[in-house]
Amino acid sequence: MKSTSSPKPKDRRQKVKGKRQNRQKRMSQIFPFAFYLLPLIIVCPFLGIPTLLRAADEKSAQLKASVDNTTITVGDVLQLNVEVMRPEAARVAFPTIGPQLKDWVIRDSVRSPSKEAGPGRFSESLKLQLTIYKTGDFEIPPLQVEVVHPNGEKEVLTSEPIKIKVQSVLSGDQEELKGVKAQADIPPDYKPFLLLLAALGALALIIYRAIQFFKNRKRMEPLTYKDTRSPEEIAREAIRSLLARKLVQKGYLKEFYLELSEIVKRYLGLKLGVPSLERTTEEFSRDLRETAVPWEEFQIIKEFLMDCDLVKFAKYRPSEEEIDRIVQRSFDIIDAAEANRKTEFVAQEVAK
Repeated sequence: MKSTSSPKPKDRRQKVKGKRQNRQKRMSQIFPFAFYLLPLIIVCPFLGIPTLLRAADEKSAQLKASVDNTTITVGDVLQLNVEVMRPEAARVAFPTIGPQLKDWVIRDSVRSPSKEAGPGRFSESLKLQLTIYKTGDFEIPPLQVEVVHPNGEKEVLTSEPIKIKVQSVLSGDQEELKGVKAQADIPPDYKPFLLLLAALGALALIIYRAIQFFKNRKRMEPLTYKDTRSPEEIAREAIRSLLARKLVQKGYLKEFYLELSEIVKRYLGLKLGVPSLERTTEEFSRDLRETAVPWEEFQIIKEFLMDCDLVKFAKYRPSEEEIDRIVQRSFDIIDAAEANRKTEFVAQEVAK
């Protein structure tokens, strides 16, 4: 009986080596094709993503709220722009905002017409003028805008709150107010003949003007600039210009209070028909009392003028808070007078 002998170890190693070589040969044939195919396999799933994102973006609306400045001074006007990017067929409903927006006073609001902002995209904006009469860190609250799509679907967009820093009329690095400078000494005039020379020059000018007048009998209508602004706009602009001159920071408290009181008296004079030029507080208050100003408002105006006189004539040195408060009181007097004016106008229309 024949016995079968097992393969020798050398033969087994040759067979294993042959299989390994065949596998490597097949891999070397597949690898070049896979090398060029692999980038295409990786990129293909992402080729449609930008298109899908653009399509989704074109169907949705976007809301952006921005301001022209994040640091203002009390009483300054802040510009707020609320802009909506929408599809062409969508419609935008901005919120109805009253005279107050939390701590902020709405001075004016204007809605801009829609304009094209790209293929199939339109832009609409609501511009608000805000002001505040307090100091510190504040924020403009979020605003909600409703967008109605052609299929009737409503999309509500909410803006991010915007932080605003409101500074005092006094600079933060000023620890105390500077003292009022002493009045300069005017040296005596030792040359009186200069007065005589000036008088002769004035006389010569008068004679020359008289001769010219009689030669030219035609009167020319004087060109005068007519200010078309309302008394309220003139007064508010005058107060802002006064604050911009920084008289308080320079130590000119008396001049600051004098001009502030004159602005308020001039405004009330134009508004109520009361003479205000070169009038003392007592004279102006007496004439003001004879108008249709309510008693409570009259007391507020009189106290304001007396507080200004205290600094102008009694050399009283107010604190920083008192200065901020007197500025805010001047704006409050203007606001109250305008509110009373609107109430009287409505009452007259109802009576008609």
